[in-house]
Amino acid sequence: MSDAARPTSTGVPGEVAFGEPLVEVEGLEKHFSNGGGLFDVTLDRSGGGLPRVVREEEVVRAVDGVSFTIRKGETLGLVGESGCGKSTLARTLLNLLEPTGGSVRFKGEEIREMGRRDQRRMRRDVQMIFQDPQSSLDPRMKVGPIVEEPMKAHDMLDADGREDRARDLLEKVGLDPQHYNRYPHEFSGGQRQRINLARALSVNPEFIVCDEPTSALDVSIQAQVLNTMRELQDEFDLTYLFISHDLSVIRHISDRVAVMYLGRVAELADKEELFENPQHPYTQALLGSIPVPDPRARGRRGVVEGDVPSPINPPSGCRFRTRCPELIAPAEYDLGEDEWARVRTFMRAVDDRRFESTDPSSVDAQFFPEGRPDGEAGSHVDEAVTLLAEEAWDAAAALLDERFAERTVCAREVPDYYVETEHGTNDHYAACHLHR
Repeated sequence: MSDAARPTSTGVPGEVAFGEPLVEVEGLEKHFSNGGGLFDVTLDRSGGGLPRVVREEEVVRAVDGVSFTIRKGETLGLVGESGCGKSTLARTLLNLLEPTGGSVRFKGEEIREMGRRDQRRMRRDVQMIFQDPQSSLDPRMKVGPIVEEPMKAHDMLDADGREDRARDLLEKVGLDPQHYNRYPHEFSGGQRQRINLARALSVNPEFIVCDEPTSALDVSIQAQVLNTMRELQDEFDLTYLFISHDLSVIRHISDRVAVMYLGRVAELADKEELFENPQHPYTQALLGSIPVPDPRARGRRGVVEGDVPSPINPPSGCRFRTRCPELIAPAEYDLGEDEWARVRTFMRAVDDRRFESTDPSSVDAQFFPEGRPDGEAGSHVDEAVTLLAEEAWDAAAALLDERFAERTVCAREVPDYYVETEHGTNDHYAACHLHR
């Protein structure tokens, strides 16, 4: 919809004009304790006294310094692998989980500093649609009362008015108003998600957080629900934060896209800019993994090496560096591009123990067919190969990590860059040192 078709600010305090910041997130953090509880007590009677806690408390950094802005009337897509912190971010943003740090402002007001009355008003303006359309509906309640429940909680309308609005909303989301007296189990998954959408709309919200609302639905039903959500966005002037791991869904519904990895935003740009001009290796790998519906297509799909690191002890600097195919070589070594690629492959293979023979000649044949590097870098490789010949895998991995991985700029500095935009008008953020 064009800007001219959107209502402008009424001048009423708290109102936000179309295109202006509605939700502002800055440095948001959510950490969970992973130790120190009753079952983490270790018996230590070495001193003859009572048991005491000897295990150090661990912290899971689920969300660790996330910043972005969502403008009124737009859809910001949030995508990433399972476990990267997307759902935790959504719940922390809405204050359903208390943030460990950072700031979340809604209409310019800090959510954590709102009084009880303002919090109640904010709850009416902000709604959430959950991933599972079955478990998010009370099976003992009929559809009509389910849709009316938020209106009752916020003292909206009388009983007759709530019923009329519920029937009207059921029709707007593509259901028969006569379904008012049916139970959730009588509907399909797509229909149940439409009920969730009607319930969210019942209190006239401005902002809806959609936590993978179509992931449990068939592909054909997904498209119907997504199209309904876009139509309702125009009709009700809605703003969405749409979370998904499906890039096709994100491309269909989003205006801008944020890519999340291990608790941080790796890249943020306009939709077309991100899909046509990805500037972070992780984003490029995600896009390369999208199946191509052409049996004649050839080539290897994008594959990211290794496993996602633990959020308890995430990598320093760039979170993606332990899996990045573009990891930057340490500046102190005189390594050519091909030499560094071979060292990098060797280093990760040792870390993952991805080869069987540790005989030096076999190692050279597999990783250094053109010879090992010269100079200081070569001496470190030689030392690692010697350790492998002695079956000292852990020592070899630690040596390579210390002499190579930890000395790259990717490990020493947190990347934070803006790059030139080729498709669109908004800023293009990429957390990668390739753009330093």
